[in-house]
Amino acid sequence: MLESNRVNFVTSISIGVVCALSACAASAQMSCDNLRQQVEAMRAGARDQRSGAAQMLKEASSGRGKSADYLQAAKDYEEAAQHSENAAALYQQQLAACTSALTSSKPPPIEHTVRESNTTAPSIIEVRWGDTFSSIAATITGDARKWRELYDPQNSHLENPDLIYAGSHFELVRQASGAQYLRLVEAQGGSPVATAGAAAKRAAAAPAAAAGLAQASRDEPDALVVGVLPNISAEKLMAQYEHMKHYLEALNKQKISINTSPNFKAFFESTMNGDYDLAVSAPHFARVAQLDRGLIPLVIYEPRINALLITPVDQSLGSAAELRGKVVAFANPQSLVAMYGLAWLGQQGLQPGKDFEVRGPRTDLGVGRMLLTGEATAAIMSNGEFRALPPEESARLKIADTIARIPNFVVLANPRLNRGLVARLKTQLKGFLANQDDGAAFATATGITAMSDVDEAQLRELDSYVEQTRRAMGIAK
Repeated sequence: MLESNRVNFVTSISIGVVCALSACAASAQMSCDNLRQQVEAMRAGARDQRSGAAQMLKEASSGRGKSADYLQAAKDYEEAAQHSENAAALYQQQLAACTSALTSSKPPPIEHTVRESNTTAPSIIEVRWGDTFSSIAATITGDARKWRELYDPQNSHLENPDLIYAGSHFELVRQASGAQYLRLVEAQGGSPVATAGAAAKRAAAAPAAAAGLAQASRDEPDALVVGVLPNISAEKLMAQYEHMKHYLEALNKQKISINTSPNFKAFFESTMNGDYDLAVSAPHFARVAQLDRGLIPLVIYEPRINALLITPVDQSLGSAAELRGKVVAFANPQSLVAMYGLAWLGQQGLQPGKDFEVRGPRTDLGVGRMLLTGEATAAIMSNGEFRALPPEESARLKIADTIARIPNFVVLANPRLNRGLVARLKTQLKGFLANQDDGAAFATATGITAMSDVDEAQLRELDSYVEQTRRAMGIAK
């Protein structure tokens, strides 16, 4: 069973991967769009998985490698495809309900206060909690995707439309040509809203985010969405973070939902788009999100992550030089562990594409199975990813070397949350592992020993990977 990569969305949905419609009424259109994307992604995944099953059956009959492992992989592919199809069906049901709610029974959307003083004066629109620039634009254009029609980089007084704060106001400026745009004006009480330029924001991301929070509304949301990086199977991820969900719900009035994504890139995009209130992020993603979107680092997990070189137990690897001309598999090719791994191999005089071949998991075929079938000579993964392998795989693998110790996951807060809530959540997270029930269970399942204050030095340690991360995610400056 491909535990390390299978996405059991049936279980995930039942415990809150998909935000309940009643908790997402303020952004119903966005919820429907997300659900539509999930339906398409699950259907595409099922097609890829069935293709993988066919390929594994072909390999099993070829006489190369161990046919039993290939047959098991084919079975795993087929079972994963069925899970994806079941998930697509459930997402489709959610989408039908969401679409229906938009036109009939959905809770009424937030009404923005618009004041017309005369025929030439602009309208004034107040930013409420949960608003985004695109959702405000949708009240004017009728389509959130047309937000660029109302964003003027020179005149909107807003360097980053992804960062707006409750309590501030926009003018709807209408030009003689018929064009119109939204312009940021003073917050209630006459305090100007912080709109630092991109360069200044990068140099002082945390202060800029704090300045934005100072303008935030005192209102708190009824629900919080926690996004978690999909570094292991969704089934195991949800089981682990159910403990955090239960702990936070016991301490707060908010309903907590745990959300994950099909892959690293989708998670990164959701984080950068502000889809999560809290994001449990890989450290290099967290640094980019802090610098480019003003997300607020709350805590960092301890201990540091071990980047491991893994081989089959019956294989001897005297040195990295023996990987020349071989295939090296990566559990998550876009992870920081992978970046450190490639750097380490470079220090050994090995360059990807020239001296060795880089290969990621084939659809839902995990690196453990790749090693055991002989498709890869070695693999680079984190200790958490190795721990998440099925026991029947990990028992036949060994740690050949620990090549680096890197910063662990960072929990980020969306800057739209007000300062009091952010401070409270930070305190609660720092005390989570001391909880004898949920905290202890989470620590046992994950190996996490502490959630500590984020040291700026730890974040600066990641700066050498920022541009590489942007390029990998398609947002290079």
